[in-house]
This record gives sequence, structure tokens and C-alpha cells, in this order.
Amino acid sequence: MGHAAMDHQATVLGILKKARDLVDAGHYAGIIEAISALKTEASGPKRDLAYYAVLETVSAGCGDVGVSALSAASRDATMALLDATIKRMTSKLH
Repeated sequence: MGHAAMDHQATVLGILKKARDLVDAGHYAGIIEAISALKTEASGPKRDLAYYAVLETVSAGCGDVGVSALSAASRDATMALLDATIKRMTSKLH
């Protein structure tokens, strides 16, 4: 699948939800690793947008999460940050 096809199918919200599923299933401990693992499903620029969405959540102070959840932080902190990011993005859609 070429990058154009990947970009057309993947959304930032979809990437975040899949990364959350990977962390929830215990495949990855951190957000960076989980998003990076989706390289066959989303292009680099789309994954970068997912990282930026997470960083926006941290900088906006949404939820009780910190930047340490981006890498091998506790599973709970990682899940909280992903949940807060998904919630923030979803709320902007409505």
C-alpha cells in the first residue's frame, strides 16, 4: 500500500484509538512506541500529527497526565493520556 493510500485511510483519531488498543493489550508501554508500531497503517506525517495531538493534550493540561506518559511510563498514565487526547479530539468534532 502506497503512502497516498495510507494517508487517505488513516485519521489521527483512528491512529490514537489503535495505539490505545495496543497499549491496552499490553503490546507497548508507551505512546511513542505504540504510534510508531502503526507504520504499516499510517504514513510518517499522519503518525507525527498523532504525536502532536498528544503533545497538545499535555500542554493544554487536559486530564491528570504528564509528558512522561509518552514513553515507558506506567500503563495507567499512558492510557490516561491517550484517553484524554481522544476525548479532546472527539469533543471538537461535535
